[in-house]
Amino acid sequence: MYQRLSRLLVIITTSFALLACATGTAFEQKLLAEGAMRMNAEQVKAHLAGNTQKWINGGAYFVPDGTVYVKYQGKVFPKTKWTVDNDGKVCLVNPDGFVTSCSAYFGKDGKVWVVTLEIMGKAQQTEGGVDTILEGNRLSEV
Repeated sequence: MYQRLSRLLVIITTSFALLACATGTAFEQKLLAEGAMRMNAEQVKAHLAGNTQKWINGGAYFVPDGTVYVKYQGKVFPKTKWTVDNDGKVCLVNPDGFVTSCSAYFGKDGKVWVVTLEIMGKAQQTEGGVDTILEGNRLSEV
């Protein structure tokens, strides 16, 4: 079951990453060169906790207690966790402890930008994009 959930979360996090196409690191450097500031752990928690992040084919509701409910193509996947390290990197973790994806957040031009750094332990070759956040649990709308 966890293997199937892991595969589905790959699809989910891939849609999360489909915001464009240089390496995550190169895009981070580009954002920083353009005056963006990487958000720290407290800033990222304040941005995500209690809110819904909208993706291309779904989204995620980040419960303040560290639970995240992921919705992809109409199906909700509970029991996933989200963690934030000291540098503000957010990772989604399966119930078996497997990290499915990690992202970094940046403030630029009054907006929050998200860059997917890795999916299933592999560095991504995607650009980031402006993060779309809906206040509260709005999974029914994504």
